[in-house]
Amino acid sequence: MRNIDGGFLAAPDQASLQRREQDVRKGKLALMLAVVGGFVALVAGYNVVADFSPVSLVVTMLGLAAAIGGGLLTKHLMRAVRFRVHKPNAGLVGAAKLTGMVVVVLGFIALVGSLEGPGVLRIIAIAVGCAAIGYVKSLHDQQWVLFELDAVGIRIERTVVPWRDVTRLTIDPVGPGMTRLGAVPVNAAPLYVAVQDSELDQRLLAEAVGRFAPQGTQLTRA
Repeated sequence: MRNIDGGFLAAPDQASLQRREQDVRKGKLALMLAVVGGFVALVAGYNVVADFSPVSLVVTMLGLAAAIGGGLLTKHLMRAVRFRVHKPNAGLVGAAKLTGMVVVVLGFIALVGSLEGPGVLRIIAIAVGCAAIGYVKSLHDQQWVLFELDAVGIRIERTVVPWRDVTRLTIDPVGPGMTRLGAVPVNAAPLYVAVQDSELDQRLLAEAVGRFAPQGTQLTRA
C-alpha cells in the first residue's frame, strides 16, 4: 500500500508497471500534441494581439485546434487505460483553474511586451506558464479524484493498493444518490470512499474490473 504523499508499504509489481506504461504511451503522445498546440496558440495569439497579421491568426487557430483535439484524444485514450470517479464538478473546477492560468500567462506576456522586454523573455514566460499549467492539472487530479482503477491497482482518495494486495472490491449504496466504493486489502483494514451516483457509471466500473483486475478478483456488494 502506498500513500501518494510518500512512503511505500508495498510496491506494485514491475510487470504491471511496464504494462501500464505501454498502455499510456499513446495518451502521453496525445497530451504532448495538446501542450504543443497550446504553446503555439499562446505565442501566435500574442502576435495577433500585438501586431495583427492573417498568418498569425491562422497559426493561432491551428494551435487551438491541436490543443483541443489533443486534449479530447487524451481523454479518450486514457479512458481505455484507467477508470476514475471524481468529486462533483471536478471538470468545471479544473477548466476554471486552467483558464485562470492561461489568462495569467497571457497577461504576463502582454506586460513584458508593453515594457519592450526581450523576445526570449516572452518565450521563457510561455514555457514557465505551460509548466505551471501542467502542475496545476496534476495537483487538481490528486485533490479531485476519489477512486481510480488501472493495471497497477486501486487508488482510493490518496492511497494506492497494488492488485497483489487486493482480495476483493466492494460497491454498496449508502444513501440517496450515493454509493460507497471499497477495496479489501490483504492483512489491512478495508478502504472506502463515498461517491455520488451522478459521477459513477457502474457499467464502466464492471468493465474496468474485468479489464484490469487479476483473474478471480470480484466486485461484490458490501
